[in-house]
Amino acid sequence: YESIEGMVVTKDLPARRLITTFPIVKKTDAGVIIDFNAGMDRVFNDIWYATNPTFSPRYSDTAAELSSSRVFSVKREGKTLSIRQAAQARDRQRNQNEESRFEIRYFIAPYQPGKLEPKENTKRDSRYLRFFESQPRIEDTTGRNSAKIALFDISKPVTFYYSANTPEEYQQAVKDGILYWNRAFGREVVHAEKAPAKVTAPDAAHNVVQWVPWDNAGFAYADILVDPRTGESRRGQAFMTSVFAISGKARARRMHRAMEEVVEAADKGEKEHDHDHHHAEDGGRGHGLFSPSSVCQLNRVEFAKQFAGGLKELLANDELSDEAVLMASQDYVREVVAHEVGHVLGLRHNFAGSLEATLSHKELDEWFQAYLTGKDLKAYKDKLSSSSMMEYTVFKGGCFIGWLMRETDQVLPHDKAAIQWGYFDKTMARDEKMLYATDRDDRIWSDVTTFDFGTREVVAGYSEIAAVINGFPAKVIETFIAAKAPKDKRDVEPLEAVNLSPRSYAISVSMEYSRMLKWFRSTSRSLRIENDFAYVGDLNREERMKAHWASLKEQVTKLNGVDQALFSYLPTSIKLSANKEIKGVLTAPKVDAKALAKKVGELLESPAYKEFVGLDDEKHSFTDEEKKLIKDRAAKLFEEVEKQLISYALSNLSSARRDLGLVAEKVMGENDIVSQLEKRIIDLASYVVMAKGTRKISGKLNKSMVTVTDFKYDLSTRLAAARMLGDSYGSFSGWSKQAKSDLNKKLKGEVDGMLNSAALKSFRDSMLSRPLREWYLKQQSIQKYLPVIRTSTPPPSSSAKK
Repeated sequence: YESIEGMVVTKDLPARRLITTFPIVKKTDAGVIIDFNAGMDRVFNDIWYATNPTFSPRYSDTAAELSSSRVFSVKREGKTLSIRQAAQARDRQRNQNEESRFEIRYFIAPYQPGKLEPKENTKRDSRYLRFFESQPRIEDTTGRNSAKIALFDISKPVTFYYSANTPEEYQQAVKDGILYWNRAFGREVVHAEKAPAKVTAPDAAHNVVQWVPWDNAGFAYADILVDPRTGESRRGQAFMTSVFAISGKARARRMHRAMEEVVEAADKGEKEHDHDHHHAEDGGRGHGLFSPSSVCQLNRVEFAKQFAGGLKELLANDELSDEAVLMASQDYVREVVAHEVGHVLGLRHNFAGSLEATLSHKELDEWFQAYLTGKDLKAYKDKLSSSSMMEYTVFKGGCFIGWLMRETDQVLPHDKAAIQWGYFDKTMARDEKMLYATDRDDRIWSDVTTFDFGTREVVAGYSEIAAVINGFPAKVIETFIAAKAPKDKRDVEPLEAVNLSPRSYAISVSMEYSRMLKWFRSTSRSLRIENDFAYVGDLNREERMKAHWASLKEQVTKLNGVDQALFSYLPTSIKLSANKEIKGVLTAPKVDAKALAKKVGELLESPAYKEFVGLDDEKHSFTDEEKKLIKDRAAKLFEEVEKQLISYALSNLSSARRDLGLVAEKVMGENDIVSQLEKRIIDLASYVVMAKGTRKISGKLNKSMVTVTDFKYDLSTRLAAARMLGDSYGSFSGWSKQAKSDLNKKLKGEVDGMLNSAALKSFRDSMLSRPLREWYLKQQSIQKYLPVIRTSTPPPSSSAKK
């Protein structure tokens, strides 16, 4: 039976809550023999920690039916009985004919209440920090909900054991990640020891950091077991996969390729067959039978994307050595282990940590290059890439934190504040109004995202676009290296068969572009800005919108205006006031096919790629013929990237609501940033509709031969440009009325001029032969979206008649 304590509001009405029944196989004077498999013929799959502070009486629990099971191990470990059961599980709701196989571990022991004083997350502090909690329970008589936060009893040491299979070169990094938390406690609370050879996670008596040899897993995760009555943490474990163990250039290249494949599979919409159920940060179920029970639910694709980007930059460094790669991976492991151990100690994610970084994007890049080449780094020791170890940090930011852990005795400020509140009731997080946001808070705050960097959202987006575009040439070469020198020689691929996806290149820019544009919407909310308000509600909405508007204007000004912030890197010939150097920010280059292809050629001759270590750990080089093939393929790729990026930009701008300024100011100015943005939208539409290509189309107009020059972009792209001038998302109705009329006349004039139709007394499209007629009707379909302003002449007055 399940204890009714915390499950009923009064004990005056007797109740029993049946969990299961074990058939008795045999009775003796010494005891009874039970059929454990018959009793455990289903497994409860409720998540262990509270996701909702409101108690809901569990009259029913979700459970998976075990259609077949077998106990294969029973051991007494101190006062705990450890049982391991192999089972086939069935989910009747999803597919009654589908069975999945699992191992289930049970740890059964007499309940011994600890001495820990229970503690709850409080409303006044939950805005600034939060701990994991036990399932909510109801108090006698009052019916008040009570969930206890997960805390270890630190009256005795809390020892974490790193598994015996941890590679020797990473053991110190793992220990450092564990012991980091003593800095937050302010004294030695946490110990780190090597686990006995046969101890693996989960274990009945040990907190274990388990090394898992799994090179393409792409994540780490952790979980803990807490006393549901007091919240006392009994034990926990963190799982570190070998994806983080990048011991040299060859392995870094293999990891880079593995992560790129994860991203490519997602880009193609292919279903990933993960064997874990801890991969969806948005509440995804993982395996259908079990909800995620991990306290760290990482989105594998997002992790792979940022990890691949970090490794690509690592490999493109001309002075990179195997020693530098190992150092970077060790520091990254320090940061990741500390993150997972932080979860076991009770801390939830803090995805607002990057919003308090004191390093700019450019400074982080400069640090990374100096770090890899052994230069003096003293100037960076007082900087931060995040205020919290519980952030999902980009690769370079993770390396930076690991380096800080190794070189200094610093503790990240939010980590200290959270531990000091949870374990010692200190209120510095609340007093200093520290930024905090955890899982699912990204649904509220637009600046709360994972694997981001930078304290200013628009500036950070621009910086990320700069990094992505600058990384295009190296990404091309790495793809060909993976084909020429894979890990296994049986997987060698002819270079002429290498397939490059323009879409994946264009969409990597488009995603950041979309995130920048959303800050023009009044519905986008910034935690960084609104954290300064005593409360967030309807009564101070006007003040909050003004603060958002002021921040947006300040950021656009820092980026030298709308031109540079949003249009300078698009592949157009629009005349802009842009491409100026920005203090503390990398300049985003224009996506120019010829310039990018030229950069590929230069990189092929650089020390990093003239001779390279393949995924097979052997030295290789490209032949002259292979270099020519790569350069030719890159030129074609980037020509298509130009077109697709324009298409994505049109799509983003078409749906870019830009009402923030109007909500904040009530009246918009003639030259404010929204007016500037809309002027450039008009310019972009005109460019895409009118840009000429090189293809000629010949045909007859009546009996005369006529040749016209086709337009550069296909019909769907040009139609998108015309539709972009619609009223739906403009700053006011009719914002583009005159522009559409002017563009219609401009297009009509160009078409009539090429056909010389003005010389005819009358013109009908039926006069055109098929190729020209098809071309002409396409132009007509575009003009339908560009209505001309009709003006009427007023009738003469009576005095005029006289």
